[in-house]
Amino acid sequence: MNINKIKNSLPAFTAFFYITAIFLSLPQNIQASDVKTLVEKVIERNYDLKQARSFTQQASDESKLAQSMIYPKLSFEMSLVRSDDPVFAFGSYLRQGRFSQSNFDIDKLNSPGPVDDFTASVSAGIPIYTAGKIAFGIKNAKTNIARSGQQEIMTRNNIMMSVLERYFAALRFKETAASSIDAEKFAKSEINDARALTAHGMAPGAEYYGAEAVARSVSAARIESESGYENAAAALAIMAGCEPEIYFSSDTKIPEKEYFVEPIENLTAKAVEMRSDINIARLQQSTVNDALGVEKNNALPSVHAFGKIQTDSYDTKYMPGHYTVGVQLSMPLFDQSHSFKVNMAEEQFRQSNINLSSIKEQTSIEVSNAYINYKSSIKALKEMREARKQAEKSVKMMRVLYKQGKVSVLDILRAEEQFLSVQTAFFKAAYNMNTAYVSLMYVSGQLSLETVKTINDAIQEARQ
Repeated sequence: MNINKIKNSLPAFTAFFYITAIFLSLPQNIQASDVKTLVEKVIERNYDLKQARSFTQQASDESKLAQSMIYPKLSFEMSLVRSDDPVFAFGSYLRQGRFSQSNFDIDKLNSPGPVDDFTASVSAGIPIYTAGKIAFGIKNAKTNIARSGQQEIMTRNNIMMSVLERYFAALRFKETAASSIDAEKFAKSEINDARALTAHGMAPGAEYYGAEAVARSVSAARIESESGYENAAAALAIMAGCEPEIYFSSDTKIPEKEYFVEPIENLTAKAVEMRSDINIARLQQSTVNDALGVEKNNALPSVHAFGKIQTDSYDTKYMPGHYTVGVQLSMPLFDQSHSFKVNMAEEQFRQSNINLSSIKEQTSIEVSNAYINYKSSIKALKEMREARKQAEKSVKMMRVLYKQGKVSVLDILRAEEQFLSVQTAFFKAAYNMNTAYVSLMYVSGQLSLETVKTINDAIQEARQ
């Protein structure tokens, strides 16, 4: 290679190392944090999950409130009243125990004058029978706790799904960008070689300009891959509240190994049993059924016991006491709307049954689709692995032919571009396989930190 060729090649190599230094920010010997740590970090600071936990705590407080309805209620009242109202004065004299014969004087009855009455009382009440209303309130409150718990699980699973999808996207684009950088390096080197020939009076031909177009196409592919990586990494950085580079060392690779999954029958059965949306629908069905029972029992009586101790005095030195105790029964004799309310409650119960059945059916469809997608992605990845091997053999042969002068610069760059295209498709197939696995675990109700650990182990194994 002549001096001009070396001089023209220097900018290409400088650009290559500059791009590589920016993109691969961690040195080879640094061990990156694992994806499990990333997921746990996002879960720890996620605002939606914090809100879901707050709702769970609120539901717990509401349950305590509902349970308190079975206990007696005590209240204390105190008042000081001064009035010349005849009825008030007559009653006050009686309660204070100072009524006398003189109070029957017609003038005093009509114009008793101002009377002071100091009253202090303690009242108590307790429900004896409420036709199931209190029991329904307690059960409904406990159901709300369970519903909030399931909503919290659903939120956490959504977070894990989102993080893993972005993480695999970052790995995919990271590896695609690295391959693009290699192809771009080779393309620029060969273009510079061809450009150097112009120094000897040779005008660029159609093949040279075609090679330039291929080289720029490779550069565009690199830019697109780097942008995809930066977008995924930036989202993860915001979600985790830290720089994402610690989770992507230079040797981090997207897993290519197949994950073990149970037969579709087992996954469907577990999905129906464990999915949060189905459990929430079951809880809703139970609540509506209990509400129907309460509505039917509204025709039954309710019984309430009460008691009161009260003192009335005009002088704190003398405070006579009186008590009142009793049992109150209330029962609707005629309510034309009762049958309509029962019919509405029955219809709501039927709707909850339909809703539960619909969600179960949709779950079976989702599990089936996810299972088929995962198995198909495994087959596609195997095909792309073989395609990658064949494309690599092809480009190596073309490089030999190019050195022998048997093919043009355009031919070799097209071969390099084709190899890059196959590698890009391969990394996309690996991404599809990993995200299909995550999706299958998600729709079958199996996605958990244990699943994340399995994925993390696969990533560690891919490094070796």
